[in-house]
Amino acid sequence: MMQDLTHRLLLVEDNPGDALLVSEALTEITNYRLSLEEVTSLKQASAALKSNGFDGIILDLTLPDSTGIETLSHVRAVSHGAPIIVLTGLDGGSGMREQAELLGAFEFVNKSELAQLLPRSVHWTLRHKRAEAQHRQFERLVGAIPDAVIVTDRAGVIRFVNDAAFELFGKRRDNFVGEMIGLALKEGEVSDIEIKRGKEKRSCEARVTGCEWNGVAAHLVLVRDMTEQKRLSEQLQHAQKMEAVGLMAGGVAHDFNNLLLVMLVYAEMLREECGTEDPRKTDITEIIHSIDRARALTGQLLAFSRKQPTLPSVIRLTDVVAGVHSMLRRTLPASIEIVTIAGDDLWPVLVDRGQIEQVLMNLAVNARDALHSGGRFAVEIENQRIERTDQGLAPGDYVAMRVGDNGTGIAPEHLDKIFDPFFTTKEHGRGTGLGLATCYGIVAQAGGRLAVESKLGVGTTFTILLPRTQQKAEQASDLVGEAEGPRGRETILIVEDDHAVMRATAATLKKAGYTILTAFNGDEASRLVQRQTDHIDLVLSDVVMPQLSGPEFAELLAVARPQVPVIFMTGYSDYPIVNDSGDNRIANRRAIMKPFRPNELLSTVREVLDGRPRESIARA
Repeated sequence: MMQDLTHRLLLVEDNPGDALLVSEALTEITNYRLSLEEVTSLKQASAALKSNGFDGIILDLTLPDSTGIETLSHVRAVSHGAPIIVLTGLDGGSGMREQAELLGAFEFVNKSELAQLLPRSVHWTLRHKRAEAQHRQFERLVGAIPDAVIVTDRAGVIRFVNDAAFELFGKRRDNFVGEMIGLALKEGEVSDIEIKRGKEKRSCEARVTGCEWNGVAAHLVLVRDMTEQKRLSEQLQHAQKMEAVGLMAGGVAHDFNNLLLVMLVYAEMLREECGTEDPRKTDITEIIHSIDRARALTGQLLAFSRKQPTLPSVIRLTDVVAGVHSMLRRTLPASIEIVTIAGDDLWPVLVDRGQIEQVLMNLAVNARDALHSGGRFAVEIENQRIERTDQGLAPGDYVAMRVGDNGTGIAPEHLDKIFDPFFTTKEHGRGTGLGLATCYGIVAQAGGRLAVESKLGVGTTFTILLPRTQQKAEQASDLVGEAEGPRGRETILIVEDDHAVMRATAATLKKAGYTILTAFNGDEASRLVQRQTDHIDLVLSDVVMPQLSGPEFAELLAVARPQVPVIFMTGYSDYPIVNDSGDNRIANRRAIMKPFRPNELLSTVREVLDGRPRESIARA
């Protein structure tokens, strides 16, 4: 079949008769469209070949300006790779054929056999040219594929690789092709493999299919580098797991805080009733101390679930480390050296100072347990610029705090679990499994990232990345506290679905002189407000309740009685808890965190009541 493409041939022949014979012989070729250009000297051939547009060259070795094998050598140098058919009247037995083949001649045709052999030679030359063009196109296409492409024979010896394969395996062409592939792969299956590239390991996905290479059965192996996708997938799975466990932890903290509130309120009441010499006072005080320790535990749960209200301020991490140095020295035995290294001109960060101190102390305790025979506990702080998102953070300026030790290290199989709540490798009774989970939650809540590197027998390093803030540090002010246990005579509506919490809160307020109304959820409170003809001076409401939440009820109250203030009390909230000048707020209303002491409740109630017109607001 005639090819649509016209193939250009250059005939270099000074004999007109031989040129005519060549032209006539080429008419025998019907499956290629040919265009023949004729020149009669080496000089003319060199000028014509500058165009680099010929698909083949028919060359007579005896020309006016060049003879013999040197003619082939000169033309070959300027041919741009076009295949050359040598046309000569010399006897092939003279060794000319062998010399021509050594210099790269594609075909050798004696003029005595021109009519019979030349059409066949031109046909094979053009077919070869086309095959070369297709091969180059194939190489360009395969080279553009971002995945590694490897062709092996049936014995597993590598016969071809693309550029992506060189980069993935970190090898050069001369020490790659001809090697055994060295991977346990099965045809028709997708395999997860790990490729070592120097000290680096890449997680990859490999597919194998049968193919043919140079006419021989072979295997085509496609290898895709999944390292980045795997890292992102693991980050997503970890984030989802942490979110799920965080919701569970927050729910547990909510119920636990309600129980603690009841115990704390009644324990404080009992302690107030005890005289100075009452022997029960010591026991009650010990109960209160235990409740305080339990409060700290729920605080860790809430910090992990990111539901703990924070008091962010503009600080420098070096100031935090300096502030807890004495506490670190008391926590760590004398056999452990404490080293602090700080960079110059460290950027400020916006964080809760107390929570960052808690992170440092938790990491110090872990280091102490890993340094059985003493060692080194180091804190290194420096500015760090993140250019890409491959560290799980947006590009920008961060302050990096690396907290490390040269202790026993963490086993590789535990590294993926150490931030999980309640996971611990310590012996029973020595750890709650909340320390690192709390650290993770605190850092994440501050908009940062906590990562770990560890090697058995070498040590462990935790890296905390916190975003730089452009805010200016505020001057600390001296705050004058309210007098303990302020009293009042106003009417307060308590909305709380936990009966024990309701009774304890009501008892505290009644003892301070307040009149109390109660509702067990927001819906009941809404109906009470609608039918209540007496004054209501303040609403004290839980946040998480069935049927109608505290903030939802507050919105209805704002319509029915817009001047009645609301205080939320919560131990856990899906609503954002914002700190405003030292006061916690939910939905722009004051909030007090459970479990609270009676005096904390009374002070907050008094502050809110005194912050508005003192007269009671009757229902409109």
